[in-house]
Order: sequence, then structure tokens, then C-alpha cells
Amino acid sequence: MDEPEIVPDKISNPINRKVIIGILVMGLGIFITLNIISEDDAGMLAFIISVSISGLVAIAAFVVSIQNRTSFLSKAYFSLALGFTAYVIAEILYYTFELVFGIEPYPSIADIFFFLLYPFLLGHLLINVKFFNSEYTRFQKIWIPGIPILILILYVIMSLSVPDAELNFDFYYGLIFVGGASAVISFTILGALIFKEGVWGTVWLLLVFGLMLSTVADVWYYNLEIFGYYYDAHPVTVFWFIANLIIVYALYKHGKIM
Repeated sequence: MDEPEIVPDKISNPINRKVIIGILVMGLGIFITLNIISEDDAGMLAFIISVSISGLVAIAAFVVSIQNRTSFLSKAYFSLALGFTAYVIAEILYYTFELVFGIEPYPSIADIFFFLLYPFLLGHLLINVKFFNSEYTRFQKIWIPGIPILILILYVIMSLSVPDAELNFDFYYGLIFVGGASAVISFTILGALIFKEGVWGTVWLLLVFGLMLSTVADVWYYNLEIFGYYYDAHPVTVFWFIANLIIVYALYKHGKIM
């Protein structure tokens, strides 16, 4: 009788550094291209890239949801897919107002769909955390709300760092979105701590990095909008592209271990 195969306690699922480097090089290439071409062309190119990458995230999340249709993960990744679907709709509306009608897209109805990304992301994270983490420790109860508070403080400091700055509509409007983004990053980090070892740790590490870049970009963007400094070829645009590509890679690795 054959002896049963020994299954290792930890299954390796390493991050391919070449993929990460490739994503960063791609981001640099996009940034250079956006700053070489005309402003109108930069807006169109940014729109095409943004919708394509965000749509890829949504599709990848739907695929993972289907792969796990008998598991709690199905609902988690379906929520993630809905979030990025809302993001794609927001981008289409944003650039339609700007490029087709010549209307200032900020603020606009597109912001409703931009904001929807955050509750759907939180839904994805909370479903995972609830399944693997039955209760919160005293320390977690401190740092989970502490991180959004620190990010909001940073946003306020950045907003008031310019001479003659004032707390106007754009400041308070941006505060809503920065609050949503910072809440997401807290629970992403919690997930990374829960899955810090083995195959799940790799996926969550990538998600943490991707969402962290996205959060930095969101805080940066809303600070720029306060002073009217944002334009399509700005570095913050590429931050979003890189963040979403890293999330795509995380979803790819998730599919590989199922």
C-alpha cells in the first residue's frame, strides 16, 4: 500500500519580481507618453488606459467569484467586481463630460460611482475578515480607526499647506472620498495580518500594496483639485494605473491557488 503524500504546512506562492518591475516600467512609459503628446490626446489616452485596466480588474474579480461560487469567497469577490464596475462607469462619465461635452467633470454625477467603489471594497474586505477573524483584539480596535484618522489629518495638513488656503467646498467634498479610501486601507492591512503566511499572504500583500497606492493617489488627487492643479498627465494618474495593475496581478495569483 502506497504511503499518503505529505502535504506541506505552507505552500509557496511567491511574488514574481519581474511582473512588478514590468508594471512599474509600464507606468513610467505611460507617464512619459502622457507628457509628450498634446493635452487633448493625453486626456483620451488616459481615458482608454483607465477604463481598460479598471475593466480588467472587474473581469478578473468576476472570474474569481465564479471560480469560488460554492464558497463565501464568491460574495467577497463579487463585491470587489461590482466596485470596479462602478469605477469603470465613473471613468466613462468623467471623461465623457470632459472630452465630449467640455464640461468640468469635478464635481459631477460621476463622483457617485467613484464613491461606490469604497463600500464595495469594504464589503469584499469585511466578508474575508469576518470569516477568518472571529473577534477584534483591543489593539486592532485602536489602530483600525486610527489609520483613517491619521490619513485624514494628513489630508488636512496638505490642504492647508499652501498660502492663503481655506476650507472651501472642494476641501469638504474631497474629505468624503478620502475618508472612504482610508477606511478601506485599514481593513486591507488587517487582512494582510490575518493572511501573513502561506499562499493567502501573497495575495493580500499585493492587494495591500495596490490599494495603498490607490489611497495615496486619492488623497493626492483631492488635494490637487482643491487648488485646481490636476491634469490628465499628472503623476497621480499613473499611480492609479499601477495600483490597479497590481490588483489584477493579485487576482491572477488568487486564481492560480484555487
